[in-house]
Formats: sequence, structure tokens, C-alpha cells
Amino acid sequence: SSRRCRGSAPCRRWSASIATGRCTSARARATSTSCGRSAPRAGCDACCHQRFGVFAIEAAPLREALARLARESPELRSRIRAQARAQQDPAVPDRCPLLVDGRCAVYAERPMICRSHGLPIAVVDPEPRIDHCPLNFTAEAPPPASTLQLAAVNQPLAVLAALWKKAGGPGDIDGDLADDRIPLADLALAPDPD
Repeated sequence: SSRRCRGSAPCRRWSASIATGRCTSARARATSTSCGRSAPRAGCDACCHQRFGVFAIEAAPLREALARLARESPELRSRIRAQARAQQDPAVPDRCPLLVDGRCAVYAERPMICRSHGLPIAVVDPEPRIDHCPLNFTAEAPPPASTLQLAAVNQPLAVLAALWKKAGGPGDIDGDLADDRIPLADLALAPDPD
């Protein structure tokens, strides 16, 4: 029953693994059919120069990762907080506060939006198109088999997020589940659990 789940760590991992599995298999398929035409690598962070928000179900493992950083690498956790504070100034260029020295500080727990970056993505916005990083597929268009159908990831994620809310999983920073997306900067600024 959904009442037994109530945001427990096993429930979070199970729910997140469903959505993560879809994106991981799409990435493996895309990589195998792209034959080196996709160039993501450590330090490649152009996609991270934006402000992102995540569903509460995705925020839960990020909170755990940030709490772990607070215990294991307090200096890094302080840098993330400082970057999030800086993002409150509209004059500061958009940038994910979890990006430190060109690397994601919570890479293993990164949300779906981040896992999909670098792949060619089929979007309808308002017309159907294939979008991809301008650093990738510079000589030719991405092969159709390497294209992630964004709806195939977003729709199940939205369903899981709704079930998460209904089951009473942890919500946003204030415990309010009314907002659908939680800004990553808010998560970065939030106090870490003891």
C-alpha cells in the first residue's frame, strides 16, 4: 500500500530506479548507436548553466547526497551553499549550484533532467524537433536510434512524482507538496538533517 511507502529510503530508491532505468537504457542505446559522435566528458558542463527544478521524489536522494557531503566533505558542501546564495542575485549568470569546478557534486544522484543531457532528445515545443548539445553530432544529425523520446522519461516520472505526493513522501523544503518542482538552489540552501 502507498501508506507503507511514506517516503522511506527503500521506496525512494525503488521509485527513482524506475525512472533512472529508463534514462540509463536510453543513454546506453544512444551511446552504442552514436559511434563517438556524442562528446560528453568530465568538465563538459554547458548544460549545467541554467536553473533547474526537480520533483519531490527526485529531491529526496539529492537531500541525502547533500547531507552526506556535509558529513564527509564540509568544505564542498559550504561551496555548494555559497553558490546557491549567489544565485539569488539576478545579476549572477544562471548556473546549477551543484556544479563545482566543472563537475557535478552529486553526480550519482543527479536528477532525470541532468541524466538526459548530452543525448539527442525528441521534444515537442510546440513543433516536434530533435534537440542536442551543439558539441555533439557536429558532422551529421544524430541517428534516430540514439534519440531519447523525452516523453518516455517525463511521463512515468510525473506519475511517480504524483504517487510520491499521494503516499506522503517528503515534499519541498518547507514540507509543502503544493509545488510540483523544487529549485535545486533551494535544496542546496536547505539545512542538512542531523
